[in-house]
Amino acid sequence: MQTTDIEIAGAGYMVAPGTYRRGQDGTPEGRTGRVVVRDFFGGQHRALQLERDRGWDGHAVGPAYDGQGVEPWPAWASWTDAALKADGSTVTAAKRVPHLVVGERAYIAVGRYLYKSVTLATGSWANWTRAWDAGAGKSITGLAQYQGNVAVLLGTSGDIQVYDIVTGTASALQSGEQGVLGVGYAGRLVYAEPGTLGNCTDTLRMTTGGGIDTRALDAPIVQMALFRGKVAIATRQSLWLLGGKSDPTTAKWLSDPEPFFTSGIWSADDDFRFLLSHGGKLYTWLANEVMEWNPNERGKQGWRATGIRGNNCYGATVAGGYLIVCVQARDGRSELWAFDGSGWWLMNRVTSAEQCWPAYVGGAGNQEICVFRNGNASVVYELYRLIYRDAMLTAYRSDAAATYWQSSLLDAGERDKAKAWRKIGATFAVPENRGNQASASPVTLSLSYSLDGGKTLTTAATKLVSDPATRVVELDAALGSSAAVSRWIQLRVQWSGVADWAPVLTGVWAEYELLDNPARRRRWAFKVHARDGTVQRDGGVAPRDGRQLAADLWAAWANGQTVTFKDVDYDVTGQVASVRIVGIGEEIAKPADAGRWGESVLALTLVEV
Repeated sequence: MQTTDIEIAGAGYMVAPGTYRRGQDGTPEGRTGRVVVRDFFGGQHRALQLERDRGWDGHAVGPAYDGQGVEPWPAWASWTDAALKADGSTVTAAKRVPHLVVGERAYIAVGRYLYKSVTLATGSWANWTRAWDAGAGKSITGLAQYQGNVAVLLGTSGDIQVYDIVTGTASALQSGEQGVLGVGYAGRLVYAEPGTLGNCTDTLRMTTGGGIDTRALDAPIVQMALFRGKVAIATRQSLWLLGGKSDPTTAKWLSDPEPFFTSGIWSADDDFRFLLSHGGKLYTWLANEVMEWNPNERGKQGWRATGIRGNNCYGATVAGGYLIVCVQARDGRSELWAFDGSGWWLMNRVTSAEQCWPAYVGGAGNQEICVFRNGNASVVYELYRLIYRDAMLTAYRSDAAATYWQSSLLDAGERDKAKAWRKIGATFAVPENRGNQASASPVTLSLSYSLDGGKTLTTAATKLVSDPATRVVELDAALGSSAAVSRWIQLRVQWSGVADWAPVLTGVWAEYELLDNPARRRRWAFKVHARDGTVQRDGGVAPRDGRQLAADLWAAWANGQTVTFKDVDYDVTGQVASVRIVGIGEEIAKPADAGRWGESVLALTLVEV
């Protein structure tokens, strides 16, 4: 039988009545918490929830209130173009479709033909109209705005032509002048000279009003664009900027291209598939991802990845305040993405009829872009309206397919620990009437969750909303006790039946109970007597005096020793624990007598090791 209440390092101690406490060490299991996503600024493609709330995925949804919410977007329609079909102008992903807006119309080029749209003021779309035929055996490789008309570049198949948008006729820019791609700048045409294989050489050519001037760059030219009031030229080695103006008298360009970044060696055939300026920055496709050049970022010279990558890129344009990029994703699906300057939003994703060559149409027919399908002999393409115009011409995605927004992998800041997810919800709110208030089309909202990275989804709640004037909607669901146990959860909100209005998603949330798995260690807290002549359980007197008892405990604490410990129930359990003294304090009733005999109480904290 144990003769004292406890033993520490083989020495017996008597516990002061009412002070003994024993429990687990560390944070208790079953802590509850809540994770919330309430700010959608920054778009999608954030795999894990980090410093911002962005989502991971979505289909046909875009930002509302500058990213404070999300709603179905943009409006789209499929169109079969009889005029392009009659000409046999099938668009393929292998050949770029040049496009631009000049005057009152949008223009595209497919093969030998230049086409024009309805006027920008026309309220409804119609087939592209053939504007000009370059002739048999010729192929248009580029279009550029030139002195209010359209410069048509034909590569090695013909001289550069200038199409007059008023008369509908074309004439040679200058006999013998050929180009693959170019831009209009300062009333002149800056263009790349074609090589023997149809690509560009390293020679840059500029009209001057009195002739042609040239500059040799460091490598073959691959793309050109206007950027910060100058012409940006991408070669297979570097980026150059050309500014200044021409002198018609001397037929000279009065400045030289200046290199401002060396990219390095050419890496892929579709590098610099596009080069576009958007929001004061320069964007391109490089090394299988969309890259951004921001000249204002000090200490970060070079291209910066923006988050969209894939196997191939099939063109880009700027429309409605967005950079629109068409890519083939790594899983082979065709995706159309929109970048608003802060993040990416997925406009459309298809598994067949690959999308390619988005073309800006400037609002003609109340549309912003036209997106073609690869190899479609019937010449079917999609028209997208990115900007809300009125209650009848909204920018809502309105088709039978559901649109959705899906969160990143949510872990409540503790991705190493399992959670039992107890309840999930979504909020929809607007401070105003939004969309067509006379609409009779109900919208179905649904909330789902996934515990396996989006591989499978379980629908938890649905709600039918019929009144467009409804400004606040709540959607939530309790989950069964063992229905959703995982380190992660993803939430998906879907809209179905959208026509011309839709509730705006403003937040999603999930409540959880943390299923921690801490080390199974015990902690003790109690006070012991350290005094002379201590009476033990068996009625005997302790063999050591109070000063020895206290000194041993202080020494064990100071040395960080692991010592043996027999608890108050040792006689029943027979267990001996290994512990460390992690906390100690001593109370002496009469300090003046402490040097003559021991009379103190020590408060101890022990932790099992």
